[in-house]
Amino acid sequence: MNRSVSVIALLVTASLLVTPAVVADENDDIPTNAQNTGVHDSLVDALVHADLVSTLQGDGPFTVFAPTDDAFAAAGIDLSTFDTDEENATLVDILTYHVYSGSVAAADVTDGMSATMVNGDSVTFTVADGTVMVADATVTTADVTASNGIIHVIDKVLMPPADAPDTTECAAVIGIDDSGLAYDQTDISVDVGDTVCWIWSDESMGHNVAETGGPSDNYRKMSGVYSGAAAETVDFRHTFTEDETFYYMCEPHVSMDMRGTITVGNGTPPAAPAPDDEPSNTVPGFGILAVVLSAFAALVVIRVETLRMIRPTAPHIPREV
Repeated sequence: MNRSVSVIALLVTASLLVTPAVVADENDDIPTNAQNTGVHDSLVDALVHADLVSTLQGDGPFTVFAPTDDAFAAAGIDLSTFDTDEENATLVDILTYHVYSGSVAAADVTDGMSATMVNGDSVTFTVADGTVMVADATVTTADVTASNGIIHVIDKVLMPPADAPDTTECAAVIGIDDSGLAYDQTDISVDVGDTVCWIWSDESMGHNVAETGGPSDNYRKMSGVYSGAAAETVDFRHTFTEDETFYYMCEPHVSMDMRGTITVGNGTPPAAPAPDDEPSNTVPGFGILAVVLSAFAALVVIRVETLRMIRPTAPHIPREV
């Protein structure tokens, strides 16, 4: 975003304060012409909120696209929600998206022409049947001349496009394919320590990332990696810290086999087979039978010995010679 204070201040003021209801004096600059407006009060409040009032002067020339109060209200922008430095920077971004550094009259605009605005984002113009549009806003009053620029009044607040996510930390970026029902990468390999990013925006359906226990598992691991509830816009990142084979799915569309696999490092080695304590030709139950028979034999021996001990011994009668 261009943060030149003097340029931003003047350009934002130009976009906020011009009105189609008041004839501009081309000998006065834009702030002076803005004093008599009656349809840009909300935009003036936004300028004050953004602390840009003290920097209204600038040489120009500038081309500004000034939304009316009705347009500002329709956008649903509540200034009370812009409290932090980050939120106020967002407000400045919105306001400076209405300003072009240079002079462009309505007659200079051609269909399909694009221009880079002060905030650094581009807009595209459409010309059809004598009507000029900038993005999705219609120019309702064109070529309002001031000493330091040209003003075009528009019927909508222009919203800057969302900044592209920073993916410098991502070893791989996974999105949604053209069908809208599959990830655009379903089998990738990364190194231990790499970060994988699942990123998509403005999809027609909500999607998410849920770790599963295997390539065909349809249930999310309760303690596994999880991006949260399915959403049309997602920016979810996970850093892998050990060798593993990572399986994941989209919960709402797992029935359509929306899943993927990530091999991390060496992946997951095959599980070692359970130890075999008995020879493969051992008959099931033979060991138990042998134990039972041994115990039975021992009981028989004990009983025989017991009977011998308790049986009366016959008296010895000597034989006569």
